[in-house]
Amino acid sequence: MSGEAAGSPPRPEPARPASADTIAARWARTCFSQPNRVAAALAAMGAVAIGSVVPARHWSGPVLVTLLAAAGFATVDSGVRFSMGERLPRWSLQVDVALANLCVSVVAAAAATEHIDLANLYLLVVFYAFLYLPTRAALGHLAGAGAAYAVVLSLGPRPGEPPVVAWLAVFGTAMVLGAVVVGLVSVLRETARKDPLTGLANRRQWDERLEEEIRHSLRSGEPLSVMLIDLDDFKTVNDTNGHDFGDRLLRQAAGSWELATRGSRDFLARLGGDEFGLLAPGSDEIGIHSIARRLADASPAGVSTSIGTATWDRIESASDLLRRADNAMYQSKRRHRRARALHPA
Repeated sequence: MSGEAAGSPPRPEPARPASADTIAARWARTCFSQPNRVAAALAAMGAVAIGSVVPARHWSGPVLVTLLAAAGFATVDSGVRFSMGERLPRWSLQVDVALANLCVSVVAAAAATEHIDLANLYLLVVFYAFLYLPTRAALGHLAGAGAAYAVVLSLGPRPGEPPVVAWLAVFGTAMVLGAVVVGLVSVLRETARKDPLTGLANRRQWDERLEEEIRHSLRSGEPLSVMLIDLDDFKTVNDTNGHDFGDRLLRQAAGSWELATRGSRDFLARLGGDEFGLLAPGSDEIGIHSIARRLADASPAGVSTSIGTATWDRIESASDLLRRADNAMYQSKRRHRRARALHPA
């Protein structure tokens, strides 16, 4: 696409400060992307909660030892999780959740001798389980914790209310909390796989889908082709018209190309900047060239695109397949540049 369509001279755009929402999103992503660090923080919170009740009563010797041992265990666990980080195997999170539920059950039973209720600590464990473990595993841990607390309520002193009410107060809340966390995680995972500007799949989802389609093609014997699309001179468009104009152009192009694909058969994604990709399962070299012509024809008026295609040879890796398509795209871009140099607008 040439810059003449812009109609205004280039102008610099002031740097935009990060919004509060952007800063909060970065903070949340940094914090919650590390399950071992979150486990360390929650274990430390549990240790503080247990330790805070120690001076509240004159405890009997065995109960005091139990509370101090539980607080010590939570402190050690927090330290190990924080220092070891991602070096710990993923399955250790399952063990940690089970041990945390056991620890909470023990201290809930011990504290109940003085009518102090520590059962709300189950909520920390439930929050963590539904945040990081598969839903089925989290439900299993929730059921185990619920059964353990039912045993605690049936055997020991109760903190001032009927056992059923005490159980429902904790695990009714726990079930609601688990459902909310599962819903939020589902939304966040879906958001993390979408490009916020165009609504198409992003690079992360593209990479996952490409690997899936290669495995499917290997099993089924169907051909698989890929296409890379790049808007020509997009930097000039942004420099001349501003980023808002460029964003609108990207959204318009994405919408037009999406309508030109074969519905659910093709998979269109924004790979970054002004580069898009399309997976075409079942398409050979002839088929992918036909789709490429459709997308080129569907491009917004005045927009020139460079398109490169490649058909999987059933041997190369996903990165090698993309490299061939990328080389073809840049050959197309060079041809367009030569044509514009020979025939300037």
